Amino acid sequence: MTAAVVLTPVSAPVADHVLVVALDGALDYTNAERLRQDVEAALGEERRELVLDLTLLNFCDSTGIRILLSVRKLLQERNGTVTLAGLNPRLARIFRTTGLINAFAVAPGLAEAVDMVGARSTPR
Repeated sequence: MTAAVVLTPVSAPVADHVLVVALDGALDYTNAERLRQDVEAALGEERRELVLDLTLLNFCDSTGIRILLSVRKLLQERNGTVTLAGLNPRLARIFRTTGLINAFAVAPGLAEAVDMVGARSTPR
């Protein structure tokens, strides 16, 4: 049995068009769709940048990856991006092996991810 994934807003010095959240637990077929709904609700209509702190995410299956890609597509339609922060070695290997590491902006930690988003985006 897989533990639920928990989405937690993170307080960070970012512009209003940026959402920063942390994922904790395991992202798999049992909870991926719910996560997508929660992320889309948190993004609302106005946000176009998402930073996902994955430091505490200990598992992600193909359904979870599909959800991350669907959120990426939504933000691309808004001329935005998804930045992944804190990929553990196992998740980083999966993303590198599948080539999906190139589909996202990736930072070693949350502070670096927030800096990346701030450097590349200004409110439009």
